[in-house]
Amino acid sequence: MSVFLRNVPIDSGDRPVIVPVLPVRGKIDDSLDRIVSDLARLDSNNSPALRNSLFVAYAPRLHRILIRLWYRNLSEFGCEFDDLEQELFLIFDVLLDRWSGAGSLSAYLHGAVPWRLYDAARRLAPRDRQLGDRPVAAANLDSANAEAEMVKLLEALARQLSSFDRDLLLGHVRDGKPLSQIASERGMSQRTVRRAWLRLQQHLRRILAA
Repeated sequence: MSVFLRNVPIDSGDRPVIVPVLPVRGKIDDSLDRIVSDLARLDSNNSPALRNSLFVAYAPRLHRILIRLWYRNLSEFGCEFDDLEQELFLIFDVLLDRWSGAGSLSAYLHGAVPWRLYDAARRLAPRDRQLGDRPVAAANLDSANAEAEMVKLLEALARQLSSFDRDLLLGHVRDGKPLSQIASERGMSQRTVRRAWLRLQQHLRRILAA
C-alpha cells in the first residue's frame, strides 16, 4: 500500500500523520476509509496542511472520476479539461467544509463530486454556448454566491423528482448526510438506498446532459 507522510499541526502539537493514498479504482478498504474519515474529522481548525494531505490521498481517485465523466459528457459543455482539473481541489475543499462528519467521507465524496463537476462544467462553459434556459452560475460570482447558485440549481432539479428521490438528492448532496444515515432515518436497508442513489445518479446525468 502506498502512503505519504505529512507533518501536520494538530491540537497545537506537531505530529507526523500518515495518510494512505487511496486506490484509483475499485472498493476502498474499510480500514483505509476509517483512517481518512477519522483524519478529516480532525480538521476542525481548517488546517491547510491536513487538507492538502487529504486531497493528495484522494486526488488519483478524483482525477479518474473526472476523466470518466469527461468522456461520458462533460466535454460537451465546451469547457476546458484543465480548468476542471483545477476545480477538483476547490470542490474537495468545499465538500470537506460541508461534510457532517458522520459515516464515510469516501461515500460522501463519491456521491457529491460528480454533481459538483457537472455544475463546474456548466459554469465554465463559453459564454456564447447555447445552454437554453438551464441555470448557469456566472464565472465572476464570488464563492458564496456560486454556492447559492449551485443550491438553487440542485433544488430546481429536485423539484422534478419523486418525493423519495428529492429527499435522497437533497439529503445526500445538499445536507451532506451519508447514505447509511438516510437509510436509518427511513427504516430502509443500506443496500436499497445505495441502489436508489445509483439509479438517481444515472437519471441526473441524463438530465444534465440534455
